[in-house]
Amino acid sequence: MTKGENDADGSFGDRLGWMGQIEVGRWNSPNWGFRAVIDGGSIKHIADVKFKDDHTWLGGHIDLMYDVTNAWGSYNPDRVYSLVPYLGIGYMYGLDDWDKPNPDGDTFKNQNQSLTYNVGLINNFKLSNSVALFLELGWRVMQDSFDGTRGGDREYDSMFTGTAGIKFGLGGKQTFTPAELMDYNLINDLNSQINRLRAENEELRLRPESCPECPEVQPTVVSEGVYVPNVVFFRINSAKIDRGQQVSVYNTAEYLKANPNAKVNIVAYADKQTGTPEYNFALSEKRARAVADALTNDHGISSDRISIDWKGDTEQPYAENDWNRVAIFFVE
Repeated sequence: MTKGENDADGSFGDRLGWMGQIEVGRWNSPNWGFRAVIDGGSIKHIADVKFKDDHTWLGGHIDLMYDVTNAWGSYNPDRVYSLVPYLGIGYMYGLDDWDKPNPDGDTFKNQNQSLTYNVGLINNFKLSNSVALFLELGWRVMQDSFDGTRGGDREYDSMFTGTAGIKFGLGGKQTFTPAELMDYNLINDLNSQINRLRAENEELRLRPESCPECPEVQPTVVSEGVYVPNVVFFRINSAKIDRGQQVSVYNTAEYLKANPNAKVNIVAYADKQTGTPEYNFALSEKRARAVADALTNDHGISSDRISIDWKGDTEQPYAENDWNRVAIFFVE
C-alpha cells in the first residue's frame, strides 16, 4: 500500500498492490543479525497519473535486525515466537517505460529509481530447528517522484508492506553459547591452589636428583576440615564437563585419594529461567551422572564412595540464574 502527497483521497482498497521477496540473513549473536532482501511488486497509483494506473518495480535492501525477545528476556534456542525489529537502506528501480508522450503532447520523463529507507517488525514462528514461518510488517520511504507524480511540498512518499512466508535454515540449527558467570570465591580458591602447586614445583626443581641419605618423605594427608567444596558449572542445555571445569573434578578426586574413608555426594541443578521443570529435572540427572562418571572413569574413584542426587530447577543454590547450571560436591 502506497501513501503519497497527491493521493490523499484514495481509499484503502484502491491503494493495495502486491509484492514478493527473497532474503538471506545470519545472526551473529542472540540479539543482533543482518539480512539482504531482494523484492519487487506493483504500486497502484491513486494520484492523477496520465500514462499508467500502476507501476511495477524491482529492488532490494540490507537490514540490521534486533531480536527483542532474546535481548529483553533470556536466550532460549527452543523458543517458538520471537519479535525482531529491523532498520535498513535499499534501492528501488521502476520497470516501466515512462519516457513517452502524454495526452498534452509533452514527453514525460520521470525519476524511475530511488534510494529507500526501511523499517519494520518481523514476527517469527519456529516450527523446527530449520523451518519457521514469518509475518513481516514494513514501512519504506522513497523519493516523491517515484510513483509518477511530481510537485507538492514533500520530497518523499512512503509505502507500507505486509509479507508472510516460510524460512529455511541452510546450516541447520543455529545456537549460541552464553558466557558463563563464575563464582569469584571459586576462582580465588583455584588461583590459590595454582600458586601453591607452582611453589611446590619450584621447590622440587631445586632438590638434587638423588639423595640416598634423605629419609623417604611420606605424603601429607589432607584432613576433611580443610576441604573446599568444589563445583562444576555447565553450559546451557548441556551435561558435558568443559575442560576448564575438570579441575574441580580433579581436586575432589585428589582429596578422596588422600582420605580413603571419605565419601562424596554430588548434587546437580538446572536454572529456572530456561526449559520446562520436567526437562530440567532430567538434565540435572545427566549432569550428576556425568560428574560421577568422571570421578570413576578418569580418576579411579570407586563408585561405592560416590552418591548422586539431582534437583532440577526445584532448588536454586545461587541468586544468579546462570550459576544454577551446576553440580556441587558435598564430602560426607
